Amino acid sequence: MSLTRKENLLLFRHSRRRQIRHCKLIIVRHHYAALGSQRRVHMYRKSLAIVLLFSVLPVIALGQETNPEPSKPKDSTARNPAMSRVTGIGGIFIKAKDPVPLRTWYKQHLGIDVQAWGGTSFRWVDSSGNPTPGTTAWMVGNGENFAPSDAPFMVNYRVADLHALLAALRAEGCNVLPKTEESEYGKFGWVMDPEGNKIELWEPPAGE
Repeated sequence: MSLTRKENLLLFRHSRRRQIRHCKLIIVRHHYAALGSQRRVHMYRKSLAIVLLFSVLPVIALGQETNPEPSKPKDSTARNPAMSRVTGIGGIFIKAKDPVPLRTWYKQHLGIDVQAWGGTSFRWVDSSGNPTPGTTAWMVGNGENFAPSDAPFMVNYRVADLHALLAALRAEGCNVLPKTEESEYGKFGWVMDPEGNKIELWEPPAGE
């Protein structure tokens, strides 16, 4: 049976459409296949990165443990962290060219109760104002006991254990003066600070 020209044209168009749909289907399949391949590659790369990460971390941690930081200069003040050092100010001593009028000035203008021996003692109180053991001496004098310092003052610091502290200061390279004194007033020692100021260290008698 022969087909008319119109029928042949319709058949050709139908066949052409099927070919186009088939081509589109092939393209889509290739697209999703490629996309799946890319996803698989991405997942593979991601998994590989995780494996490498967990492989490298222990090495880094081991390197941190086996390669400590370069040694730093030791803080000499941390050698005896448990030892009590200065516990308060025991006294302040002022060097005067003419002590008597200077004492009078402090008494008149600052109200300091200067005694005949040239100074006074400030008694300690707690946070409630109640008396507590301990005093801080204040004195104006000629400064003869300040040597070898040229400073016009000297501060006395209370300490818990004089001899232990002097030993620690010597071990730390401080300029500790060789002289010490012991009497009914307590134990005394001296050290020079880096700028040449003389510091008096005083361990009071027990109970003070």
